[in-house]
Amino acid sequence: MTSKMNILLSAYACRPNAGSELGTGWNWAVHLAETGSIVHVLTAGRNREATEAYQREHPSSELHFHFIDVPFLHPMESGFWHYLLWQWMALRRAKILSKSVAFDVVQHVSYGSVHLPTPLWRLGLPTVFGPVGGGQTTPPSLLPYFGEEAYIERGRTGITKLLPRLLPYRKAIQRMSVVLAANRDTFELVKQAGCQRVELLCDTGLRMDFSSASPRQFSGSEPVRLLWVGRFMPRKGVELAFDALQQARSNIHLTLVGSGPEEAALHRMIAKRGLEDRVFWAGKRLPWLEVREAYLNHDALLFTSLRDSFGSQILEAMSVGLPVIALNLGGAEDFLPPLAGIKIDIGSTAAETVDRLSSALNRFASMTIEERNAMSEEAWRKSRNFAWPVRAAFALGLFKEILHQNSNA
Repeated sequence: MTSKMNILLSAYACRPNAGSELGTGWNWAVHLAETGSIVHVLTAGRNREATEAYQREHPSSELHFHFIDVPFLHPMESGFWHYLLWQWMALRRAKILSKSVAFDVVQHVSYGSVHLPTPLWRLGLPTVFGPVGGGQTTPPSLLPYFGEEAYIERGRTGITKLLPRLLPYRKAIQRMSVVLAANRDTFELVKQAGCQRVELLCDTGLRMDFSSASPRQFSGSEPVRLLWVGRFMPRKGVELAFDALQQARSNIHLTLVGSGPEEAALHRMIAKRGLEDRVFWAGKRLPWLEVREAYLNHDALLFTSLRDSFGSQILEAMSVGLPVIALNLGGAEDFLPPLAGIKIDIGSTAAETVDRLSSALNRFASMTIEERNAMSEEAWRKSRNFAWPVRAAFALGLFKEILHQNSNA
């Protein structure tokens, strides 16, 4: 191994100044390079323009991008088939690169889904798969919130549970040096598939420029203002939030920040429950600085995803000292500190979960200023553990450990 580690990073979604999956890929690339490693990034061709513009303003000798287009498909296409074909094109490009670059390790970070393992293990190099999620499934009692799409969600659950028994899947998973699982459900899935080493690592990192300089200091102002951030789609559970709010105290209000395919139904959901005076909708996806301002101007984040690896909203809220009220599912179960908010166990029926969530809202509303400040302190302090430089340092240590073990094998 050379003095500087050569890392091959697979990041299908990777773009500067972006959020969600695109931002995750980008932050892995940038922060691994900041450790002093040489990072070669395989990414989709549609990320070329934004990335090259960034590189012209921020040149780096440690960071190299390789843009891969899929033949016969438009560069701006996305979706399952584009991603699947891209992965094999990425393997082809990686084999060519390996002739001129002595890579020490491979890491795949995007897409962060356990369902489609990277084929880059075929390079014969130590391969770290993840962080990846997707092993989590929706509790059966909450499937009614999917409406007509419940059968699709049941199908996804069936496929997910079948994966560990599929021989091609088992072969791929067992070739990974380490799988970084974004939640306990994914951890158990890859263990069942025969992976020898699995570690928990949240799939979301903290941009320190988003974080506040100190925790919150609450006042006793009324009403209690909750914030919900996300896409309006069934699995995000916005209708569950409305059901709980309807049963909760009338001094609890809710602000929605987001957009999505369920916008047309949103107003009907609100009107049906008589919540017109208690629910405010921003009506669009806001720029991240405006979303940050929304976090700073509310009392708690309400996170109701029925199936999520973790949820960047939780970490964003924690980073500015905002307590979180969330379902005890997926990554929230594993990574939301118990004293940083309230986690609600899922009931045996949807009605039972609604009762528990509305009780949690009432409990938060009745908390003293001191109790809310203590939650804010815990959330803000623990969010530092998710900072991107910390995550990159962890990955670098893991790479060195793997290489050391291989050299002594």
